[in-house]
Amino acid sequence: MQSSYLVGVIGLICLLTFSTTTSARHPFSDHTNRHSLQLYGGQMNAFNGSIRNSVYGIEYRMPKFSQWGLVPAVGYLNSQAGAEYFYGDIKYTFRLSDHWGLLISTGMGFFDDGELLDLGHTLEFKSGLEFFYQFNNQQRIGLAGYHYSNSRLSQRNPGTESVTLGYTIVF
Repeated sequence: MQSSYLVGVIGLICLLTFSTTTSARHPFSDHTNRHSLQLYGGQMNAFNGSIRNSVYGIEYRMPKFSQWGLVPAVGYLNSQAGAEYFYGDIKYTFRLSDHWGLLISTGMGFFDDGELLDLGHTLEFKSGLEFFYQFNNQQRIGLAGYHYSNSRLSQRNPGTESVTLGYTIVF
């Protein structure tokens, strides 16, 4: 089973299990009920020392759209080697404490390889985790890890990972 599928399945199971045991008020509701914008930067191919390259991006997160607190988002990622990724995804937040949380996400988008990356297909799936701290003013700082894969839409499916640090502003 592909790792992106595995992360998605585990995330869905956690979401369904957790959502049936929570109260009507979603964790971090003051944040998830609002629009937000995340600016982030980090490394693409984070675990491949020979072709690692810097990335930066921007992501717009809409208010939650369901009773389970699912948050839709759209974003853009660019690498120093010219790779670009336009994507949409769905996020869910787990509360770890009053200020700490874990956000899981899964989605898909269009990937342009650039000079160093050849992920095998234009359509790439994205799944990942973001561990964050939320300040009293609802802003967040978080460390995220994502896996990108075409899920065998083509014969070439090397996949890659990114590790990023992001700052999220609510409005």
